[in-house]
Amino acid sequence: MLFKEKEVDFCQKNHIDYDQIEQIFYDNIYFENSDVVLKIPLMSLIKKISNDDIKIEKFDLTKYTYLIHHK
Repeated sequence: MLFKEKEVDFCQKNHIDYDQIEQIFYDNIYFENSDVVLKIPLMSLIKKISNDDIKIEKFDLTKYTYLIHHK
C-alpha cells in the first residue's frame, strides 16, 4: 500500500537582517505560529562569526520594516 507523504507547513518567512550593534548580517527564519525567529549569522564586519552567534528570540515581525524578504 502506498501512502502519500503529508507536507508539514511551519508557516515560516525568511528575512535578511543586520544588527548594527554587533555588526552581523543574519539570515532570519521567522515562525509565524509561535512568533519566534531563528537568527543564523551570515557574516560580520568586525569579528569572526561562530555557532555561538546563532540566536533564538521572540519576535514581532510587524514592528520591523527594514528587513529584506527572501525565499
